[in-house]
Amino acid sequence: MEMTGCCGMDCGSCESRRATERNDIGALSKLAAAEESRGGNSFIMPSKMKCTGCMAPGAKSITCSDCRVRMCALDRGIPHCGFCEEFPCDLGDIIWEAVPEYKNNLERIRSR
Repeated sequence: MEMTGCCGMDCGSCESRRATERNDIGALSKLAAAEESRGGNSFIMPSKMKCTGCMAPGAKSITCSDCRVRMCALDRGIPHCGFCEEFPCDLGDIIWEAVPEYKNNLERIRSR
């Protein structure tokens, strides 16, 4: 993985990040519409989907900007949960139940 998100997501495969790197407003518009359809917000500007990765400087997508896992990692001064002494914890359980691959990524990193 090129860049690991705080929760263990492979940011290199994130559509928001890839569209941001390409400055692809069309792709960001589609991502915004998909997020709207999930019921998160009534109207999302494509610019709110731009993301450079959770710990990288720059924009954070609407789905990552207020992420509690990201905020915890920032507060602890660690790049992702794989560096946390309390991993795994209740804070990430919702994410890891939905996407077990993220937890597996962090466990692989920890075992190195």
